[in-house]
Amino acid sequence: MLPYGAGLLVVAALGPALGDADRIGLTAVAIAPALLPAPALAGAIGGRMDRSGALLVGTIGMWWLLSLVRGVFGPAQNAMLAFIVGAAITSAVPMLPEVVRTIVRRLGDAAFIVLAAIAVTGAGALDATNGLAAIALFVFVAGSAALAARIGGVDIPSALAGAGSRDPAVATALAVAAGGSTAIPLSSGVLLVVLSAALALRNRRKPR
Repeated sequence: MLPYGAGLLVVAALGPALGDADRIGLTAVAIAPALLPAPALAGAIGGRMDRSGALLVGTIGMWWLLSLVRGVFGPAQNAMLAFIVGAAITSAVPMLPEVVRTIVRRLGDAAFIVLAAIAVTGAGALDATNGLAAIALFVFVAGSAALAARIGGVDIPSALAGAGSRDPAVATALAVAAGGSTAIPLSSGVLLVVLSAALALRNRRKPR
């Protein structure tokens, strides 16, 4: 998958310039799956929920494979898995009873809060070097997804949400499990929020 190749190229190029902790954080973002609520994001920015969901499944498979190869499961695994279940199952299995969906969703929300707190407390020094690394990774991953969408005839909003994003909560869990800093996962999450908000606002202003 092109976005993963672009992300790993950024890690190879910029990793040597970073400290060990930040290099782990950069790698965690690069191999994380797309934003788990990607279908909802796609709907907000003018894409297709079904197409974005299909791309999301592919990134989850790639993330699982790369995580197993690198052996990066560890202390944050429980929160990460709860978040994945809460975000993914409620989207993928819409026929679940509402009470079950609500319980699972709330567990996922709680896990996200835990992971967000871990990201903030474990970020350490947010400096220009790791900030620029986060920006470079973000641009290359999103740009490669947009390029692949153009080549493959997929609408760009769906591709950005389902393949060109990286879930900051999962990246945080991976970074913590591998003993790294969460500065770059936190920065990547902020960049994703800003871009998503801008695209959603642009989509709302389009004439219907």
